[in-house]
Amino acid sequence: MKEFKVIFSLAFLLTLLVPLTHFEMWPLKYASIYAQTIDECSQQLINAEKEYQSGKWNESIELIKKCLTKPNLSVIEKGKAYRILSLVYIAMQSGKKANNAVKNLLTMNPGYKIQPDKDPPSLQNFINDILPTLIPYINIISPESEDQYADGFTMSVEGSNFVNGSRVMINGKDKETTFISDTLLLAKFSASDLLIDDTYGITVYNPILNGRISNPQKFEVVKSSSFSFGEWFALGTVVATLVATAIYLLKPYPDQKPLPEPPGRP
Repeated sequence: MKEFKVIFSLAFLLTLLVPLTHFEMWPLKYASIYAQTIDECSQQLINAEKEYQSGKWNESIELIKKCLTKPNLSVIEKGKAYRILSLVYIAMQSGKKANNAVKNLLTMNPGYKIQPDKDPPSLQNFINDILPTLIPYINIISPESEDQYADGFTMSVEGSNFVNGSRVMINGKDKETTFISDTLLLAKFSASDLLIDDTYGITVYNPILNGRISNPQKFEVVKSSSFSFGEWFALGTVVATLVATAIYLLKPYPDQKPLPEPPGRP
């Protein structure tokens, strides 16, 4: 009977450990898939550049497009892909496609410097023409307003010509910004940004040339209908003082006993 209990206990523990092992393996599994995607894309881009150098431009384009369609592709890998695509379209003298590819290259890597041993001088000409056009523009911000004293939140900024490294600003102050695409940025706002009810200007800064700043969009911090802690404390102090004063003034005086008559003289 004792041996049966031991075997049963071990079996029970194993049934608990198996799903736990699978759960712990999930992050490793997805990390492995992500790493395989990057490695596979990196190899495809190496092969794509070889095909480009060999004059096999269509084959190079196919490899690049396969890489760009992979999920979870990093901004760095996208920049590498668009660089080779730019070189291919320049070699093919396809001006419009070359412009688009170079614009995408600069979106992912706005500070790109040509490699004289690998890049033709014509790539620099395209870069010089396109960089001044990458002026950020804001169409919509969401939310457009927030209550005073609210908690922090994430603002989405939709527009055009955003680049990797673009920063959302409130009245010229940088906010932590995540680049999603050339049309979408996410910016984190803290509760400290919402202390004063006022109208603020939201802009986007692009780190190209000497810097490019977008058109402003209005963001309003709406005066809260509820009191802040400081206001509640001040109000409580005033009320307590008034109550204490009223109690003191309304308190009846104690009855005064008449003074005893002085003893009569004999």
